[in-house]
Amino acid sequence: MALTPGGGRSPSTKPRPDKARLDKGSSTPPRPPRAGGAARWTRSASVAVLRFGLLMGGLVIILDLFFMLLTQHSVSADDIATFDLMDLFLNVVLFSVLGVLVVRQTGLTLAGAVAGLFAGLLDAIVITAAFLMVPPPQTFDMLEGRFVQNLVVGTAVAGLSGLVFALGQRWSGGQRPR
Repeated sequence: MALTPGGGRSPSTKPRPDKARLDKGSSTPPRPPRAGGAARWTRSASVAVLRFGLLMGGLVIILDLFFMLLTQHSVSADDIATFDLMDLFLNVVLFSVLGVLVVRQTGLTLAGAVAGLFAGLLDAIVITAAFLMVPPPQTFDMLEGRFVQNLVVGTAVAGLSGLVFALGQRWSGGQRPR
């Protein structure tokens, strides 16, 4: 191959690709998005799941510890049952808000359930540790039941509320309610 005058390329050499195409990482034009295809899990979705899961998990922990304190100072079985029911209701409300927030932020229905699982696991670990530290000592079956209840409630409620939110958005034409 003979060198051209001035040290440039020979006329038979292909030109370099356009710099704008190189920035996108491909020499071909990008494909249009698929209609009806599933969205991909991105890094921002992971950040939203962890951020909202930690926030709501912390709020659920605070509520659970508050109601644990109330039940320890209560002498009536009816009061204890009422406190447990109020705690469960407020947990369901917080986990459903978690599911909606995460699905709204990420656009992924599965992200709501994953955030609920993360928040429920965080809550289950802290509350189980708190039950181990306070008298009267709890049996392993009671601790296991509460641990599983926190996981199931967090995952199921956040996942279902995220799914309902996503379906509501789809049925309304994809526009967010005002």
